[in-house]
Amino acid sequence: MEKLRFAHLSDTHILREYKGSLIETLTGVDNNPTETLKGILQAITQDEKAPDFILISGDLVHEGTVEDYAFLAKLLEDHITDIPYYLALGNHDVTEAYWEGIGNVKGEKRDLFYEAIIQGYRLIVLDSSYDHSGKGVVSEEQLQWLKETLAQPAPNGSIVVVHHPLEAGHVVDGHSLSNSAEVLAIIKNTDVKLVLSGHTHQNKVTTYENILLSTAGGTSFSMEIGQELASFNNRTGYSICTLGENGASVEHVRYPDKFDTFLSVELKQMLQHS
Repeated sequence: MEKLRFAHLSDTHILREYKGSLIETLTGVDNNPTETLKGILQAITQDEKAPDFILISGDLVHEGTVEDYAFLAKLLEDHITDIPYYLALGNHDVTEAYWEGIGNVKGEKRDLFYEAIIQGYRLIVLDSSYDHSGKGVVSEEQLQWLKETLAQPAPNGSIVVVHHPLEAGHVVDGHSLSNSAEVLAIIKNTDVKLVLSGHTHQNKVTTYENILLSTAGGTSFSMEIGQELASFNNRTGYSICTLGENGASVEHVRYPDKFDTFLSVELKQMLQHS
């Protein structure tokens, strides 16, 4: 079985201009998520062990416009030249703007879900952006498609991508996929080896049955959750995922090395506005 190694990024929250936005409030005026993403992509693509592909699992743009998605598309084109990349949508993405800015299809409202075969491994991308809430949902159409797709095993197994983590990942209340149970029931006893998510801006890895569930920290900002406060900081980074004959593994990479807390808010307040 051929080994697959790839980079998993999430929650880039790109905008052409951050001034006056919520992202500026959370990250401060001296921290630009666009520049952080550029640095991360440079570190990934210039590594002597270049990944087989790059995945970004949602919240690509922070409630932006067609121009913001076109800006992101140009950024990815400029910084990822010889490596394939795959995108998913999150609750802060604007579907119509995505399709026009990146897909060049004006007024498109359909979900973004698809599959790709890479070295015998099957990448399955789901769209949980549905109602643009902290919980999200995978539509009935996608659930049926997922069931039909997994009915036929891939040569080396499957990877499922969904922006909102599944409940088995032990995430903060109110931030897991609302119909996690249905997704978990479908992927159980299939060839799925790895489920990748974002949304929480925290690095977490757990298991469900024989499946590894990994949530990547955001590249825009990170979070630490306490009993009463949620703190936003620049402990950002990405994950390097590996699959092979010995199963799946995930390595978290911090970028940059510095660590500063930008802002702390009451946890109840954060949950109300997510």
